[in-house]
Formats: sequence, C-alpha cells, structure tokens
Amino acid sequence: MLDAKYRDLWERSLPAKMLYQLAIYAVSGIGDKTVTILYPTLSDNPTTAKIDINDPVPCGNIASVILQPVNLEKVAELVCGDLGELMGYVMKIIR
Repeated sequence: MLDAKYRDLWERSLPAKMLYQLAIYAVSGIGDKTVTILYPTLSDNPTTAKIDINDPVPCGNIASVILQPVNLEKVAELVCGDLGELMGYVMKIIR
C-alpha cells in the first residue's frame, strides 16, 4: 500500500498522528503488511527509513512502515529528459 504526504519528512519529523494512521493501514492485513509513505524532499542525500511494528506478546514483527523520499529536483530533471530514466526512478521508489 502506498500513501503520500506533502511534508518533507527528511527535514521535519514524522508526526505521531501520521505514524498512527500508517500503522493502522499496515496491520489491517491488506497486502504484505507493509505501507510505504512517499514524501517530497529537496535534499540531495535522503535515505529510506523503515519502522517495524512489533507485537509485544510474542515479540514478533507484525507490520512495517517505510518512509520513502522522492527527490523533486530529480523528478523535474527526469520529466524533461528520457522517459525510461523517469520510469526507472519511479519503479525504484515504489518497488
């Protein structure tokens, strides 16, 4: 499952209410129990982050939330260039 936010989570922290929303999506049982949030950034070196949601009783991972940056400058550059490169970047993001 994919979700998108308009807040640069590389520059500003992930609010608890957003994490709660994404955690509910992840544990809902839809798909592979992983939710990816896409967020815009202008940073040159953002990295993907993963938050595991664990069940405290059996101590196991029950779902995950992935924070996936989308570099807007790179997207703008690729939109004006080779469509294949743009598709490759998009596919890498939504893997």
